[in-house]
Amino acid sequence: MDHTLYRGVHLNQELPSFARVWLLGTGSPSLQVCRHGISTLMQLRGRFFLFDTGRATLQRMYECGIPAAQVRNVFITHLHSDHICGMPDFWMTAWYVMHRSKPLRIYGPKGTERFVAGMKEMHHFDLDVRPKYETAKIEGVQIEPTEFEEGVVYDEDGITIKAFLVDHGPATPAYGFRIECDGKVIVLSGDTTYNTNLVQHATGCDLLIHAVAAASDRQLAENEITRRLIKNHTSPEQLAQVLEEAKPKMTLLHHISTWRVTEYDILSRIRSGTHQPFEMGHDRMEILVGDEIKIFPSNAPATGEDLIVSDHAD
Repeated sequence: MDHTLYRGVHLNQELPSFARVWLLGTGSPSLQVCRHGISTLMQLRGRFFLFDTGRATLQRMYECGIPAAQVRNVFITHLHSDHICGMPDFWMTAWYVMHRSKPLRIYGPKGTERFVAGMKEMHHFDLDVRPKYETAKIEGVQIEPTEFEEGVVYDEDGITIKAFLVDHGPATPAYGFRIECDGKVIVLSGDTTYNTNLVQHATGCDLLIHAVAAASDRQLAENEITRRLIKNHTSPEQLAQVLEEAKPKMTLLHHISTWRVTEYDILSRIRSGTHQPFEMGHDRMEILVGDEIKIFPSNAPATGEDLIVSDHAD
């Protein structure tokens, strides 16, 4: 295989030297077709790491050619439904259809163990019946939940993942993640309004993946619920401030929430406050993080023979 050519682009380094990132879902809780529920996937040193599991996470994973059964490490920013509603499907279907053979490890804030217990109760029928005739290994349906507080939550094989508190209003605790591997740093904001803790952890990072929310002046004037929601999220102006202070090498916008404004309005409002590089994220966008950051637009959905097989199935 020629590792210097990928998706029609010649690379100076082989693919394993890059951290690979997929924006599986970049949408809000609304029923968007082009933007599904919030979810981000990374491949570091051959291992997959999934951050949040919004609506249709499993479907987007399949469209990107990701072998879902090999994704065993899942990290949750907070327990709002739009960040976890895809978890039951990912857990169960990747087991009995795609033959996950090892336990799923779920790392999340306080309340994660209760969430996992609820999933098991919801699927009590499957857990009782399927092992009697399915060919998937019973170990693959097991879940190992870990509840964390601020600090390092994963540190294995040169990969470190640190959770840091963010400000999501009454939705507490809520976290962002700082991922470090081979000298590269990727930061996920999680759901938050502007806060200095995020700026500190994102300062000088290679890639910042940040949520953004915007509403028109009329919407804000007429709708109190929108005002409450905007208060607990990052506005375009606040995001410009984050970029000016943290100065990441590249920023991608995700978890896009809009009320009577367009994505072009969001981009314009951010550009008016910063000259730092950033782009609008889209579902199935792929990013390679190395000495350079290479951003690829959404590929055509993959099919069976296109599935990526990891050399290091974790």
